[in-house]
Amino acid sequence: MRRSAVARRWRKPRRGEPDRVPSGRAGEQKRLIEEAFRRHKNGQALALIIDDAHLMHTQNLRRLRLLGAEFPPNHNFIIFAQTELLATLALAVNEDLRGRLSYSVLMRKLDPDAIAAFILDQFDQCGLPHSAITEPALRLIARSSDGVLRHARNLTLHALVQAVRAGKRAADLPEANAALMQPHWRSHEHWISAPSSDPQ
Repeated sequence: MRRSAVARRWRKPRRGEPDRVPSGRAGEQKRLIEEAFRRHKNGQALALIIDDAHLMHTQNLRRLRLLGAEFPPNHNFIIFAQTELLATLALAVNEDLRGRLSYSVLMRKLDPDAIAAFILDQFDQCGLPHSAITEPALRLIARSSDGVLRHARNLTLHALVQAVRAGKRAADLPEANAALMQPHWRSHEHWISAPSSDPQ
């Protein structure tokens, strides 16, 4: 199997040659490329998953593309990002990046019924009975999560913690409302218009 120029440059030193051990970013790239070729030699495919890619600078995406060019052919980059990345890739200056995309799909937000089903499925997986949260509390959390699974998870966990602190066997509307009363769940307009509680 013929290796690329970069992989050959990072080959093991021959007998009598000084041991060249790259450090820093070059060392990390070397290890990634060697691992990719090792898996390719063993008949394995490589899929690198990158979350929140919209937070990455385009120059870092280009470095990632160049790194992938040194990998064996049976690899894929799976990128999760907000729609801001689509707007960035649509710019003419980023055509080199957009041209590397082989498939994309837009994931829509989930409806409240799907969110509620997800929460109960998570209960099943961790051995919690569905009675650990009441139906009204479940529906409130499902509506308030705005179709985002991470929001549903955080709201549910907070409601369950509040139920434990109150000595209850199930999280109900007061516990779900307590989760929603946290400042980061309230709108910016709410805190602007809310009366100050500081003494005058």
